Amino acid sequence: MARTILSTRLPLRQSLRWLSWAILAFWMSACGFQLRGLPEANFHSLYISGNMGAVGDQELQQQLIHQTHLIQVKQAEKADVILYLAPIKITQQILSLNAQGTVSQYTLYARLTFRATDNLGTEVVPPSTLTVSRLFNYNVIQILGKPTEQQLLTQDMQLDLVHQMLRRILTVHPALGTATP
Repeated sequence: MARTILSTRLPLRQSLRWLSWAILAFWMSACGFQLRGLPEANFHSLYISGNMGAVGDQELQQQLIHQTHLIQVKQAEKADVILYLAPIKITQQILSLNAQGTVSQYTLYARLTFRATDNLGTEVVPPSTLTVSRLFNYNVIQILGKPTEQQLLTQDMQLDLVHQMLRRILTVHPALGTATP
């Protein structure tokens, strides 16, 4: 008898727990919670002149296709906005030395220069430079994993630069109607 009461009570507790999680999830979605994404573009087509490097170019293509719904055209005359890119420059600077005089910490920098014009040549984004940095701890004991860590930090900085640039570009207001079909 006691066993049947306990066995019926346990599924009831689990059901109540699942119900409370479902109510919490519904409440969070009903309150308007939404992750920040890219802003809505004020133009329809984009021409890209130049490249940033393999990682940056690939991320830019993915964001244009999946997030912005912009049409990337192959001719500058058909675009509402023309984006001029320079390659991303990666540099590092020694930040600190240990007691033996070897490097213990670097600062990694990534720099992207870009500008944008509309189809008539009017500058909608003046020449701009974005810079991001990351701290990189270097330890000779962990020498085998450090190049991989540095490469991952560099890729993360490049992705960050692409996202910052896109947020700036998507807010411009070009003279619409200038692109030829």
